[in-house]
Amino acid sequence: MRPAMKLRLPLATVVVVVLAASAAAAPSGHNEGYVPVAAKAAGKFNSSWTTDLWIYRQSATTLHLWYNLSGQDNANRQSVVVPLTQAVTYLPDVVGTLFNSPGTKGSVHYLADGQVVVVSRTWTPGKAGGTYGQVAAGIPVAMASPASAGPGGSLRMLANQNPGFRANLGLINVSPLPVTVTTEVFTADGQAAFGTSTLTTSLLPYDMRQLDDIFAALTPGNRQGLVIRVSVSQGDGAVLAYLSEVDDTTNSGSYQEAFRFSY
Repeated sequence: MRPAMKLRLPLATVVVVVLAASAAAAPSGHNEGYVPVAAKAAGKFNSSWTTDLWIYRQSATTLHLWYNLSGQDNANRQSVVVPLTQAVTYLPDVVGTLFNSPGTKGSVHYLADGQVVVVSRTWTPGKAGGTYGQVAAGIPVAMASPASAGPGGSLRMLANQNPGFRANLGLINVSPLPVTVTTEVFTADGQAAFGTSTLTTSLLPYDMRQLDDIFAALTPGNRQGLVIRVSVSQGDGAVLAYLSEVDDTTNSGSYQEAFRFSY
């Protein structure tokens, strides 16, 4: 278990919302997981990204949160402890406010003393007003793919290669050990995609990296049903992954959590 420093938050810091819905109607919860990406940082096309969190309490009373900065060894980071006093706890701008880390991005590791469901929204103001962004549910740590998973236990995502769109791949190391991750892109018939279709990424302990526009090194064209496969190729850790497909015209994206065939 990661070290935890109990920093009790004043009630003014945590905005609490009460839901009328019963816990029985909520999706199945878990004790430990990851919000795969969180940010308080500038992006392309003058975007400015902020992440808000909602924590639905099924049986937990206390939640530890660690913010794992992208590109860093986060093994010795200390947690912030959030008391869960109502059905839903809302944490706006979690990176800039709770973790006091503006200008950064990373992932959020959470560990509760009971069952929780965590939902995030990462958003930016729109050029014509309003906002746009992506919603991502917290991923249970049990969904991670370990080094011993084999082909069936590797992580997979599906996407099309189209001009005017980019595919950003997120990789999250959920272990206190460094790992090397291999990403392979295949066509729908199982052949290696044309161009540079294999990428190797080193992740430090509890590290998170986002690889932008992973199809840029492929041969240009329109290809439907590409399969992105992610696996730990060196080290004894385990990883989670996600894909964000972004429209270059609007800068609006869609989020996809990686899946496994076997466990």
